[in-house]
Amino acid sequence: MSRIAGDNAGRRSVVPQAAGRSLWLSAAWTGAGAALVGAVIAIAAVGICWLPASGGSGNAGSAIRAGVLTFLAALHGGITVDGLPAQFVPLGMTIIAAVIAWRAGAALADAATDLAESVPKRLVQAAVVQAAVFAATCGVLARLATLGTSRVPVLAAVFAGFVLFGCAGGIAFVRSSQLRGVVAERLPEWLPTASRGAAAGLAAYLGAGALLVAGSLIVHHARVETLSHQLGGGWSGVPILLLGVLAAPNAAIAGASYLAGPGFAVGGGVSLGTAAHGTLPAFPILGALPTGPATTSVWLLVAATPAAAGVVVARVAARESTLLLRLRAAGLAGGLAAAAGLVLAWQGGGSIGSGSLSAIGASPWQFGLALGGALAVVAAATAAALAALAWWRARPAAAPARDDSIDDAHEDAADDVLDEFDEFDGADDQPTVRLTAVSGTADDAEPAEPDEGDALAG
Repeated sequence: MSRIAGDNAGRRSVVPQAAGRSLWLSAAWTGAGAALVGAVIAIAAVGICWLPASGGSGNAGSAIRAGVLTFLAALHGGITVDGLPAQFVPLGMTIIAAVIAWRAGAALADAATDLAESVPKRLVQAAVVQAAVFAATCGVLARLATLGTSRVPVLAAVFAGFVLFGCAGGIAFVRSSQLRGVVAERLPEWLPTASRGAAAGLAAYLGAGALLVAGSLIVHHARVETLSHQLGGGWSGVPILLLGVLAAPNAAIAGASYLAGPGFAVGGGVSLGTAAHGTLPAFPILGALPTGPATTSVWLLVAATPAAAGVVVARVAARESTLLLRLRAAGLAGGLAAAAGLVLAWQGGGSIGSGSLSAIGASPWQFGLALGGALAVVAAATAAALAALAWWRARPAAAPARDDSIDDAHEDAADDVLDEFDEFDGADDQPTVRLTAVSGTADDAEPAEPDEGDALAG
């Protein structure tokens, strides 16, 4: 409770006092507000890019509709542009929408804390109401934002909005509300370690993919500059530059799939042994596509990426107490990473029309299997190797301990023999033996003379 209160204290409330008096009003306010904020941001971005480039001839109403369509497309529910259906969306737009949803979920958690709401059922209902209001607002915007032959299907906007808000806003709400403890108690005990390992391994692959894309942009900078000049300079190039920045996450996912082995598609397939072919749009970031098989430096990155990612996963799994648990954590982390990679490749790819760009991005199932398999195998092998190394280093320390225990056992046996000898020497009904010298033998022993008292008693 104190941790949640501390997290909430660092945020400024976005729920007005009138809506904050009721949990349900807070849910509706933050749900609808998140959709409207996302639409306003998109309208501002489109207006900045479009109106100056149109030379004053642009229509403000068209810019507003185009901005709303841009926000709805970011939900990844599909869009039709000038009669051309498109499923490909720059993931930077989706990330912005998810951040807005995350903030709305945290705001609802703040309102629930202020209202002292702690009943799990009511909190879950409030989260569902918030996501439903967000989705309904997206549906209304989709109905109003038709621009010629460009539109977003209403049902697709509602469904995509509910799913995105449920994932981003729902997680933020659970994390910042009293549901956090309830959910933590019901999670399997292996999930925290496995999820951290999966996130670490996936981050390593995506980082390597981003490094590959950045290096390819530098190597092919001349071609990238040529494509940029073909699109025109000045303010008219700003929208293209902005789209390139927003598509950077898509490029990183494609680069990770290239390093994992399956490759990706941009019209035709691109993998380690092939190059891009066919006619492609004059989009600057496409200038980074390889023109031939992988070079030596790329092969080195291909070999280093699974090794580094597997070691990172093994390091996370090392928190478990036994080797068996570490191997289990490595395997589960690989499985979770495979599922996450599948989702990322699905979101990072898509299609534009039915022509040369009918397939864009990595194959979801191929990338997921390649990623999860590599992480599980390398992490398990690393964990086993570290366990074997630790056992080998422990051997020299164990040998002296065994020798000491053997010496102690010999000393105890010798003491027992001496004790028995003393008992035999002190017995009344047995003759005593006097040892004449410490260094003498049994032949040097002489019988002791009987005492006078013993003679009289005899």
